[in-house]
Amino acid sequence: MKKLGHFNKEYLKQDDTIINISNLSEGFNDFGDYIIKKSNDSIDYVIDKICDHNGGRLILKGNQAVCPNHNWKLDLNSLKYQESFINKSTVEFEVKKNNLYLENKSFFLENTHLKKTNKKVYIRWINHACVHISNGSVSFITDPWILGPAFLTGWWLDNPSPKDSIDLMNSSDYVLISHNHPDHLHAETLNKLSKNHKIIVPNFKSKSTEVFLEKLGFNNLVILDFMEIFEIEDNVQVSILKSGDFRDDSGFYLNIDGNEILLCVDANYLNSYHLPRNIDLLCTSFASGASGYPLIYDNHSQGNKSRVLFRNRKSTQKSISKYIEITNPRFYLPYAGMFKEKAPRDEYIFKNNKKNSFEEISKIISNKQTRFIIPEKNKVLCLQNGTITMKEIPSFDLMDEDDIDNYINSYKKDFQLDFDVLIKYFKTSGYREKQILQIIPTDDNFNPIREEALYINFYEQKYFSIPIGEILNEEISEFNNMIIKVRSESLMCLVLNYLPWEDLSIGFQCRINRFPDIYESKFWYFFTNVYVNKENIRYSSYCGSCSIIDQNKIWL
Repeated sequence: MKKLGHFNKEYLKQDDTIINISNLSEGFNDFGDYIIKKSNDSIDYVIDKICDHNGGRLILKGNQAVCPNHNWKLDLNSLKYQESFINKSTVEFEVKKNNLYLENKSFFLENTHLKKTNKKVYIRWINHACVHISNGSVSFITDPWILGPAFLTGWWLDNPSPKDSIDLMNSSDYVLISHNHPDHLHAETLNKLSKNHKIIVPNFKSKSTEVFLEKLGFNNLVILDFMEIFEIEDNVQVSILKSGDFRDDSGFYLNIDGNEILLCVDANYLNSYHLPRNIDLLCTSFASGASGYPLIYDNHSQGNKSRVLFRNRKSTQKSISKYIEITNPRFYLPYAGMFKEKAPRDEYIFKNNKKNSFEEISKIISNKQTRFIIPEKNKVLCLQNGTITMKEIPSFDLMDEDDIDNYINSYKKDFQLDFDVLIKYFKTSGYREKQILQIIPTDDNFNPIREEALYINFYEQKYFSIPIGEILNEEISEFNNMIIKVRSESLMCLVLNYLPWEDLSIGFQCRINRFPDIYESKFWYFFTNVYVNKENIRYSSYCGSCSIIDQNKIWL
């Protein structure tokens, strides 16, 4: 693999934004795409309205800017998001006479190593975010989740994968893994792959993805820096682009014989929307509903939950429109949203977690040059010189449906509640923020299975069990107080395997009350990306799960 260098930045010729300072009020001003602070007739700073959490649009409210998507709040005096380690960056500006000048620095990415040819690329959607891409000489498969559940049995594939999916994965030259969420880095599926298979992963600062794969036993990882273009063979190139937020997330750019493909996966405003344009194929997530917020949060009424979910679906639609506007693709394929909350115990989530449909997404494509393609497992797309033809796969068949009850019962058998193990896990974490965590282990319906809960005060390093009746349901001065009711087997599986804590929330395996009702980004980032992957990964002993077990260390 040869490094070719960075993308070229192709700047757009746009007029600068010019604002007469006299038209701005003292204090905070909402002006188009910006929030401007003015004091004593001078400009203190300018920020854009993009929320650094999820790419939503900030709304000015007094001394705060609030994102309606997840209720993130930006303190406009400190430019720090509440209870977060994230600061909002300012926008460069210049003041001349009585005018404020904001230079428009929009740019696209240009691959100067691109050579257009008349060769064919074959694209086959397998399931969810898993796509097989080949030119007959070199092949890739992305984020393979092919069988079994994800997020501790909270997510299940909408429909089974093709029977030849595992063979396709093993015959691919490279596996591309975008990030460490289990619907993209799926241990059970990857257990079907040779440990020396080449796997391309992003070079995240936390090393969250590569370390997880190493713990699974993979020894041939290809770690790529962001925005660098790497050549696999002549005119076959790959590059990884980071999400525009603080999360460990990414998407893939592929140039295969002059055919440009961008897979945004489910990254938030990929590369801050600085992307290649006039590409051949764009793939993005589309469904929404891939978050525990707000359904698992007991602080919210059902009416508010419905409003937030509707707003989030619309936000996803706007994001797709933005991607299409920027990249101007010839073809658009929605993917990375084919999951359901199939377990009977998650009926409430299944009924309320509404998702975008293909029909809804197709209606938002106003760019007449872009053709909408519905992903179908029984067809192969042939991309050639700006055109796509489809061919049906002969003798096509699907795998059997997953046995949901056996999976869940196996988790319950293999991961028994142990307070001593939980206390040791938190004590050795090294986390020292002003966070109080109270954990109530529960059954399927979030009813306590013991009369006691676990109390953790990270700042004062207190770790002990307390009677459930002594749970603190209130704000505590200078502390975040989070109460988590969590299914006991999911909690123990996560703790014993040092899995990311977002697996619990995204997988709907818990119910949360928090005081104050703000996102504890420091806690979730630390226990999702930092304090993870310390041991070999093991899920359950159920034979249908193809479990990954360290033979030298059995938890049972």
